[in-house]
Amino acid sequence: MPKAGDWGQSLRLGSGLVLFAFALTHFLNHALGIVSVDLMETVQDVRRGFWRFPPINLLLYAALILHVVLALWKTARRASLRMHWWEWAQLLLGLAIPYLLIPHVIGTRALNAQFGLNDTYTFELSVLWPGLAFDQSLLLVLVWVHAMIGLHFWLSGRPWYDRLLPVFGGLALAVPLLSLWGWIEAARRLHLAGEADGRFTREQLQWAAPIIETINMGLLGLLGVVAVFVLGRLAYQRIRRTISVEYPGQIVVRAAPGPTLLEISRINDIPHTSVCGGRARCSTCRVRVLEGADALEPPSEHECDVLRRVGADNDVRLACQIRPRTDLNVRPLLPIRDAALKPGRSVDAYHWGVEQQIAVMFVDIRNFTGISEKRLSYDVVFFLNRYLERMSTAIEDAGGHVDKYIGDGIMALFGISVGRKEGCRNALRAAIAMERELQILNQELADHLDEPLRIGIGIHAGPAILGRIGAAGSHGGTGNLTALGDTVNTASRLEAATKELGGMLAVSSDVWRSAGLTEDEALVRHISVRGRETALKVFSLESPSILEDDLSSDPETGSDASRLRIA
Repeated sequence: MPKAGDWGQSLRLGSGLVLFAFALTHFLNHALGIVSVDLMETVQDVRRGFWRFPPINLLLYAALILHVVLALWKTARRASLRMHWWEWAQLLLGLAIPYLLIPHVIGTRALNAQFGLNDTYTFELSVLWPGLAFDQSLLLVLVWVHAMIGLHFWLSGRPWYDRLLPVFGGLALAVPLLSLWGWIEAARRLHLAGEADGRFTREQLQWAAPIIETINMGLLGLLGVVAVFVLGRLAYQRIRRTISVEYPGQIVVRAAPGPTLLEISRINDIPHTSVCGGRARCSTCRVRVLEGADALEPPSEHECDVLRRVGADNDVRLACQIRPRTDLNVRPLLPIRDAALKPGRSVDAYHWGVEQQIAVMFVDIRNFTGISEKRLSYDVVFFLNRYLERMSTAIEDAGGHVDKYIGDGIMALFGISVGRKEGCRNALRAAIAMERELQILNQELADHLDEPLRIGIGIHAGPAILGRIGAAGSHGGTGNLTALGDTVNTASRLEAATKELGGMLAVSSDVWRSAGLTEDEALVRHISVRGRETALKVFSLESPSILEDDLSSDPETGSDASRLRIA
């Protein structure tokens, strides 16, 4: 059984996978109608023999009942109706499918068991075409979309999933299209050839109709009970004892004990990332608990596993798993990418400051003071603007964000929206482009400079606090966004170290590994960094351009270190 939160979530996921396997084989069987009804019947005999084998058949119906019951139970336990659109879609589809599925199940499997009805493809297609074609097609699409949403957010945390997403996306589109084409084409051919043979007897209809009505009414009644329970619970929470939850920026909200921290954030329009929708299948909702951690329930084994995989500190918890009973002070650790779409205080999550893994670059001109002392001030401004313009273009074209200009120096951030791995590769690509731009600039200014301009570039990666310092009026994008923390200080130290190392580029081992480059001891140097007890492992390069071929290849394959040479 795949890992998935608590036992209820694990059972819901496991039962869903069983139902998906049944639906997938059923839909692929439909697709064979493109070829012929005979082929559909032949494969149907094999598929039916498997799924109607008593133990497998029992597992299938147990999975169906369990999946519906657990979905209703999860809905009943919700402390908030604020959800992402895809969560609403999955919930509503999941509730609609049983209502549409009951007539199909009773009309095939139940009549087969009660009356010995031979529910072959010829019989079923004759019954469905043309009067029930829309109902059947709608059911097929709803089942498939519901399954794809669940599979997507179950697999989205896997490192290989993003690479294979185009393949999975193609299959997710192809299966329902081929299935619809297959069963409709087969049914149409039977109808046109006059071979349609599908009628229920009066006895069968009289037996099936009240059962279908009773089950559907029971489902509607159960949904009504769940709805009343949820609404009553929400009303009760408004009048019961409340606790306070403090977020960055001195934002304090009141909430009744019971909901998870993620639900409290959503109820109060507090921006809070949650890729998996609060299922503990990712770590994007994690928060640092500044006060009140002792009163929380200890993390479950699954939560511990998720936090361990991301190297979280002891004071970090998943917001979707903790249910505050006393006052709490927290800080979300990941940015909200859709925050700009929300009104009020949630317009800009970076206004609070968020912790994120990024790559930081510092660039500086060597001996700029000596160069500027021999020039008129207007000439220095001209040279400097030309230099900063070219370097900034190289940074932005590589996917970076210019944080600030510090005299003749530049601080840039990479990986804000694409993640640390791609951010490190983009930072190295920017260094290559900057070397190229510097060569062009030196050619342009050759008649005006006593010697070519030289630069030093330092790059380091790690966690940093991103925020809009002194930018209260700025919202959205990356404008006025700056980074703070040890990662920034270390990157600055690396840029300064290029003077003593003698190369143009100094890259920490964290960047090197994240970019997927193969280590070469000939390139390694160790430098001391203030605040670190041990020396920092650094790769020093005379020319960033020697990495160009490595960065143009698949990051999973690494680089050919034999091409690299020490400065």
